[in-house]
Amino acid sequence: MTEKTPDYIFENLGFLLTKAVQIKDRILDAHLMPEDITSTQCKVLFKIYHFGCDRPSLIGKSLNVDNSAITRTLDRLEKKELTQRLPDPNDRRSIRVALTPKGVEVVQRATPLAMNSLDELTQALNKEELNQLRQCLKKIVRSGMPDYCKDELIEGDA
Repeated sequence: MTEKTPDYIFENLGFLLTKAVQIKDRILDAHLMPEDITSTQCKVLFKIYHFGCDRPSLIGKSLNVDNSAITRTLDRLEKKELTQRLPDPNDRRSIRVALTPKGVEVVQRATPLAMNSLDELTQALNKEELNQLRQCLKKIVRSGMPDYCKDELIEGDA
């Protein structure tokens, strides 16, 4: 922030949430350097591995990015031999995305790196503040998430 940044901007919840996500992604990028993947690529790998999300359109929707951005990310992950595109046995027009064995290894190594980046992000908070933040964010997410998304998240289909 420059000296010209007005103090009231720090009262704007949208600004604070957006900036926090940007800082989180910057920290995550730094932690992921040894794996040669970006925070965006990591999020896609995590969606596939941790949530069983295997359709490009659903991955994009869950990460709030358009289909062309997901296609580019999947192209990069495929070039790194971390994912592969497979035909959908139930729909000839569709494809599914799967992790390669190398991709599984990267996710397993990247998971603790991601957790460390979150620890770094929240290091300015004490335990009580961190718990308060977590509870507030849970309320926001639960109230804004449609029931079908909650069910899919719990079942691991999202």
